[in-house]
Amino acid sequence: MNAAHASPDLPPHAHGRKATWFELFFDLVFVVAVAQLSGAYAHHFDWAGAAGSVLLLLAMWWCWLGHTFHATRFDQQRPDQRWLGLAQIVAVCVIAYGVSDAFGARGPAFALGLAAFKALLAVAYLRERRWRGAHGLIRAYAGLYLLQAALWAVSAVLPPMPRVALWLLALALDLASPWWVARYTTTVRPHPEHLPERFGLFTIILLGEGVASVVHALDHGTELHGHAVAAALAGVVLSFATWLGYFEVTRAHDEREVEGAAGGRNLRLWAYGHVPIYVGVFSLAAGTVAMAGDAAWTAPQILLYVAGIALIPLGLGLLRAAAPPSR
Repeated sequence: MNAAHASPDLPPHAHGRKATWFELFFDLVFVVAVAQLSGAYAHHFDWAGAAGSVLLLLAMWWCWLGHTFHATRFDQQRPDQRWLGLAQIVAVCVIAYGVSDAFGARGPAFALGLAAFKALLAVAYLRERRWRGAHGLIRAYAGLYLLQAALWAVSAVLPPMPRVALWLLALALDLASPWWVARYTTTVRPHPEHLPERFGLFTIILLGEGVASVVHALDHGTELHGHAVAAALAGVVLSFATWLGYFEVTRAHDEREVEGAAGGRNLRLWAYGHVPIYVGVFSLAAGTVAMAGDAAWTAPQILLYVAGIALIPLGLGLLRAAAPPSR
């Protein structure tokens, strides 16, 4: 246990804490959701499809992020926490069902899945009121998630255009949430070892989807052809290069101790730096399948493919900028 957290008013930090078996199970449910979205994007690989897919990907990722930041501070593997986690998994299954046609007939299912997940996050925070030193953080997150749950729930009964407008508003609240709780970051700190490991595991999830897309590319048509081989080779090389950049060059999964205001700013930059990486890897996975068709590659497709890949080094640069001073 870290001495800084040896207080009855704050949740303790167990030294050397690792991801639990439940968290790994939880991650696998998100694999399904990401795969569903990636498959849909691969069949609508254009700028409109990219914009919609990014919105949906970030909305899902922030659910995972909300669960992870709660767990890294409060998870003690209590039975009530596990039952709430199981309910969240059910909500993710609904999200995964809806995401493949979120802008069509399955939009209400996607929205209701998000609404349920956000409401469950609010409940998870409210159940941690025993930690008196964390009351400010708990109120901030619970209020935010209840507001988002209402937005997602209301959107389910609206026509497509106003529905998407509420989705964008809910996502904007997600993007702003690290600043909303910034004042509490150095008081109720994320676990310095557990949190980077969790982000690294989600990176592996997306890279795994990238490798799966290589197989899908080779199996894209009735027979193997040059486009499929070229797309598959590019996909596997770029996926490995991303793994190398994340885990070996920037070492973004290394321990991150938050000390003072500067440490809080670095943590936010580090977290935001994952956004272009995740969007880029996701775009690479969908693009690998899309480019494997036997039709000639169009200039807009090539530009979209390159633009998506270019996000990865941008994100890696942000992670390097957010590295602790000793590195």
